[in-house]
Amino acid sequence: MDTPDHIEALISQGRYLEARYLIENITTNSNTLKSEQLYGLALSKSGMPEDALQRLEALYKAYPDDPETAGILGSVYKELFKKNQQTSFAKLARDTYLKNFIATKNYYTGINAAAMSAMIMQGSKSREIANEIIGMIDPDTNNFWELATLGEAYLLIKNRNKAIEYYLKARKAAGTDWGKIGSVYNQLWLLNHYIDGNQEAMKIFNPPGVVAFVGHMIDHPSRKTARFPAAIETQIKNSILNSLQTLNAHIGFCSIACGSDILFAETMAELGREVNIFLPFDVNDFTEVSVRFAGEQWVQRFKSLIEKFPVNIITEEKYAGYDELFGLQSKVILGSALLRSATQQNKATLLTVLSETELKQKEGGTNSSLSLWPYRQNHININPDMFVSHNTIVPRASANEQKSETISNRHLVHFIVINFIGLSQFHKDKLGKDLEQLNPDTLPFIKKQIETDILIYAFKSEFNAFDLLDHLQGTMKYLPADQKISITIHSGLIHQEESGLKGEALETAMELNKLSLAGIIVSEHAAALLSLQVNKYTLDYAGSILTQHARKYSIYRVSMSAK
Repeated sequence: MDTPDHIEALISQGRYLEARYLIENITTNSNTLKSEQLYGLALSKSGMPEDALQRLEALYKAYPDDPETAGILGSVYKELFKKNQQTSFAKLARDTYLKNFIATKNYYTGINAAAMSAMIMQGSKSREIANEIIGMIDPDTNNFWELATLGEAYLLIKNRNKAIEYYLKARKAAGTDWGKIGSVYNQLWLLNHYIDGNQEAMKIFNPPGVVAFVGHMIDHPSRKTARFPAAIETQIKNSILNSLQTLNAHIGFCSIACGSDILFAETMAELGREVNIFLPFDVNDFTEVSVRFAGEQWVQRFKSLIEKFPVNIITEEKYAGYDELFGLQSKVILGSALLRSATQQNKATLLTVLSETELKQKEGGTNSSLSLWPYRQNHININPDMFVSHNTIVPRASANEQKSETISNRHLVHFIVINFIGLSQFHKDKLGKDLEQLNPDTLPFIKKQIETDILIYAFKSEFNAFDLLDHLQGTMKYLPADQKISITIHSGLIHQEESGLKGEALETAMELNKLSLAGIIVSEHAAALLSLQVNKYTLDYAGSILTQHARKYSIYRVSMSAK
């Protein structure tokens, strides 16, 4: 189903890559104004405003009076201005928005025309448009976007009191819709570079505190010495509550094993906050391995939480004694919090419940995650030792008491798929020779030629995968502008059989590569791992996909950070 309505629905759901792929099938046979608009919008939303600009400028030239084309083109100019800080893009955005506003009297394009006028130092024009918008909107409105627009309009005419009045109303109307709150904050942050006096308004829309959480489970009955006995549950929960209130935490990332994980999630729920739950494998297996031994009351609390909050399952496969999945889960929790906080323009905090005795050992399941956290000053630990009278710890061979039947030839890998169909034969040969000369220490677990122009690498270590990524980014810098290469990264479980690698993760990596355009895109778990390499990579949200296995993944574009 590739009708314009279906494609528009995909875009509204954030599935920009799928939308762009379907649109290409439409435009091959039939170019329409609607399909071209949707293509430009999908390109821009998926992090490719430069490519969108080429198509939309031509479309706008052909249909200069079409308001929808003007609105989309104006947003692309604005995005390029934010990205490159070139005044020429700001002026193009303002002119496009203004022309549309004059034609349609739409307050959305109007307020953008007013703001962009302020940014190109045309204060009188900015105030003229802002005053016109104020006269258009009902002052008693309860609509969030109208309230936020009135706040911005009054800010632009320098009526601070009225601006704050409407911004406060807008903030109340937004509730916990962090998308709306972030949108206003980002606009105020941009305006702050060009007009004075909006710091008070920015405080109203301060980004929510983001917290990653890891901690100990309730002591297993076989444990010889106390670390987190059930008797200290209340003290741990009170300590978590105090920490969350101190941090003003509104968004949490965690697992929900018995003990501190569930206590964290329950406390966030009682405060009315957002919780994002991650499980490493099949839900029933996780219940048996990490919850049930503590008692049926913990199982019921676990079930209540997974019914209340979104659950991200890293793999639907069975546990089968594969402890590496717990390690990946911890990394994904930390990295996902970093990705989310980056969109809020703040730094996430790591909250832990870890025995100081074990912390000093710097080894083990939960506390090993600490070495990956990039913001050591943004870390709060609750030490259960202070609530336990006898806390001498005997090191254990494994963090997981439950033993399961193992599955042989199963591996957690990090795929890099290279598609160089857009290269000339000369550059294909050059890239092939370059890849053959890789350092043996960074060679993959598996390298396979899928098709003539597609190579797939599977690494057991994400760091070796990142080494290849860095190498490829260096290579891409020297390609001519008309030579394109697309790279996709995905992490997951595969099965090694005589006929080769099998499994959903491999199929997803290939499916993602089919949807990609020039550049580098990664699925959300791989993006979380990349985000732990703080200041090295820039990850921009590019939408989401729904795979053939009905798994939904957020997708990010990757570039080397300029920081």
